[in-house]
Amino acid sequence: MSQANRVGKQNARERVLAEKVARQRAERRRKQWTIGGVVVVVIAVAGGVGIAVNAAKHNSTGAYLAPVGAVVDPQAKSNKDLGIHVGSADAPVKMTVFEDFRCPVCQEIEGAVEPTYKQYVEAGKLQITYHPVRLIDSNNGGKGSLNGGNAAACAQDQGEFVPMHDLLYANQPNEETDGYGDNSKILSIADQVPALKASTAFQTCVTKGQHDTWVQDNADQFNKLQLPGTPTMFIDGAQLTFGQQNQAAVLQYFQGQLDAAFKKDGSKAGTPTTLPTPPPSAPSSGASSSAPSASGSSSGAPSSSGAPSSSGSSSGTPSSTGSSSGSTPTSSKS
Repeated sequence: MSQANRVGKQNARERVLAEKVARQRAERRRKQWTIGGVVVVVIAVAGGVGIAVNAAKHNSTGAYLAPVGAVVDPQAKSNKDLGIHVGSADAPVKMTVFEDFRCPVCQEIEGAVEPTYKQYVEAGKLQITYHPVRLIDSNNGGKGSLNGGNAAACAQDQGEFVPMHDLLYANQPNEETDGYGDNSKILSIADQVPALKASTAFQTCVTKGQHDTWVQDNADQFNKLQLPGTPTMFIDGAQLTFGQQNQAAVLQYFQGQLDAAFKKDGSKAGTPTTLPTPPPSAPSSGASSSAPSASGSSSGAPSSSGAPSSSGSSSGTPSSTGSSSGSTPTSSKS
């Protein structure tokens, strides 16, 4: 065979491979959905667990080390201390959040509901258990999801989880650039919290990835539960299904679910608590003028037909090609 023929066949194979990769990426994008024009990474469930299993194959090194005060969360169906708890233990409404600090829709939903859920927590109505996972790492490569989850756990060790949580979302880089893949970026953001800036233990925890395996265990459990994507939220065990909505509708639905759960739980608040003041670049819990008061009920709350099902499946999943004409920004594709 001549050199020219060999080169020609090699080029043809490379073109076929490139086309295959392009088709796979297009299919992955097709399996995304949008909320208010924001592309949401939803892990497709195929053959039982599907793509979500890939997140569990990024094995972290080191021994399992849960952050200080981590709790066993019945929603996670694990006997390990996988959750970070925020709020009074006697608050009647319990919310569980599986999230990815690299996930753009996690940031969008956080921006919509954060002022409201903080009001409920401070009023003693709501307690939250957080589970950072690493799904975007699996889809796009990199380790920003892992690093972000580890940094949040390291901040929990110093009693500063909430400010770090706020900062990671407020400063979230483009998911495709994997800005949190560089721990120096995370440490520079954390410097806005004086206690973290002054803590060599926090800095060592971040750079050495001391809670990486804990984040990975959250991801493994996420996969075992076959959850649809991030964020996945539960209120008193019922999975929220936001669908394709703008931020105002997301907030209305979210508060409607909180109010309904609070009423069902007896409408009696637990012990009030005070959350830390947000850092300068993080949103203030009182910053959203459109956020309803925690003490008020939501008018025009979603009907019972729009309530989340225990399976969490959403009918009429929107197409990833749609864009919003509203004010909600559009994220980059995954």
